[in-house]
Amino acid sequence: MIADLRGLRSRGVISALDDHFARTLGRLGEEARPEVLLAAGLASRNVGEGHVCLDIRGLADGDAFLSETPEVQWEWPETEAWLSLLEASALVHPAAGGAASAAASHAPLVLDGQGRLYLRRYWDDQQTLARDLRQRIGAETGPESIDEAVLADGLERFFGPAAGPGEETNPQREAAESALRSRFLVISGGPGTGKTFTVVGILALLIEQALAAGQAPPRIRMVAPTGKAAAHLQASVQRQLASLDCSSEVRDAMPLAASTIHRCLGLGPRLGRRPRYGAENPLEVDVLLVDEASMVDLALMTRLTEALPGAARLVLLGDRDQLASVEAGAVLGDIGRQPHAASSATRAVVHLTRNYRFEAESGIAELTRSINEGDSQAALALLDDAERPEIRLVEPAVGGGWGNALAEAIAAGYAPFQAETGPEGQLAALDNFRILCAHRRGEGGVEALNALAERLLGLGGNPDRPETLPPGRPVGIARNDYELELYNGDVGIVADDPDNPGRAVRVFFRAQGGGPRWLSPLSLGAAETVFATTVHKSQGSEFKAVALVLPREKSPILSRELVYTAISRARQSAVIFASRDVLAEAIERRIQRSSGLSDALWGE
Repeated sequence: MIADLRGLRSRGVISALDDHFARTLGRLGEEARPEVLLAAGLASRNVGEGHVCLDIRGLADGDAFLSETPEVQWEWPETEAWLSLLEASALVHPAAGGAASAAASHAPLVLDGQGRLYLRRYWDDQQTLARDLRQRIGAETGPESIDEAVLADGLERFFGPAAGPGEETNPQREAAESALRSRFLVISGGPGTGKTFTVVGILALLIEQALAAGQAPPRIRMVAPTGKAAAHLQASVQRQLASLDCSSEVRDAMPLAASTIHRCLGLGPRLGRRPRYGAENPLEVDVLLVDEASMVDLALMTRLTEALPGAARLVLLGDRDQLASVEAGAVLGDIGRQPHAASSATRAVVHLTRNYRFEAESGIAELTRSINEGDSQAALALLDDAERPEIRLVEPAVGGGWGNALAEAIAAGYAPFQAETGPEGQLAALDNFRILCAHRRGEGGVEALNALAERLLGLGGNPDRPETLPPGRPVGIARNDYELELYNGDVGIVADDPDNPGRAVRVFFRAQGGGPRWLSPLSLGAAETVFATTVHKSQGSEFKAVALVLPREKSPILSRELVYTAISRARQSAVIFASRDVLAEAIERRIQRSSGLSDALWGE
């Protein structure tokens, strides 16, 4: 079928907004050629799907659109002729000459030398971010600014002795040394690989260097994309700090609080709104630590680096195998493609692979490894293994549905939560178990499973009248509320009003400093029950056990990254509710997002 705007829209590949965007550009730019309008509509569509650009050359096999319309074989314009038409269009600026040439143009679309078409905003953000990171990577700390004796002593205290000839190197120690010798570092690794342990050691080394030179300790900020992730980072750092082999002066200089990126930047409800901090008003910080960096999209990461002083260090923590950000970009994955030619002392990306949380042969460790390798048969074999009761697969019952299995899992998983009587204990117990879903709607979606959990646990109520919600019901913030300083992912517990017990309810939250914070349920504009949540929203969290519920039918949203992210949230056990075919296809399907950031960052 010949690809055009009308056909793609009728088949649901592009939206009405994508179609309208392309046709509006055509009218404003006096461009009527269907090939150009087609490319504009597809570029808009790709941004909505999480891509930074449209890879024109990559459309030849049509793989990017098979999931939406598997019954249609799309016929695209001939690639080189298509690119020539785009280069000649007034709507498009050919950026083969580099970022400088594109910056001089005001065309709404940009075409790079590799045949990737961008909406201008995303091209500008990509080039700005790449330029900033290149400058930080190239700005190595001079040897005169490092006390090598203090560094060697700290490295051995925190990470053990250096590897001898023929011995296996310690990537945590390598990461720490790289962080001291440059202004940019990515530490990537799965749960339990020691990312937080490593970064706490790095911060201590930086503080020791300052104290040894008679300087004030560096100003350190810790941030994460969501309130939940920030709270998790804060608690993890405090746990690691308790056992750190350092002086009281170093311990006193360590950061104890983490915030969301939006709060750090002073961003308003929309990212397009000017943040309080930026290039003209930089953050007062010497070291910025960003956790769960895989969740940070291109635009937000660009705003963050713009606000960071040029002399400050930037350390990104994350798991490159997790789901990428909801918005456009896969920044951590793109950065992680650093060539291996860099020396170990100045490498900008360090991958941690040794797991300290699980034994190598543990069920969860082996299952996540099989998922990451795309080996669906090995994953299914592990789930079938009766000697690994901590991981199992529950298939749909004959005729559909899960029988009593899902209800029993919910009741057992939330039993510790129900056993608690106060909101503080309930909030802590809530992290024992979580139902994770691929979809919000439908039989196995968040909305249906939250309703099921509410019935089973006796915690129903009318969400349109929040003042009537029963005590003990958990609520999660669904959108950032800047006035209340509540952020997407923050969780609270409905409880009796401590000032008016038995007659009114309030919602208990943990304040940023760890103390109690009570709010009226009427003040919470966008809140929802959180017994079940999407896999995307679970990032930055960990639970003792998880139940992953996949739709009974195959879905384009299912992927290896989604299954891996869900299972890696579990510390002890995981159960997957899915058919074998659906799970196998999800594990075998990998998400690839179109972007030019890696080339812009690491290319010549």
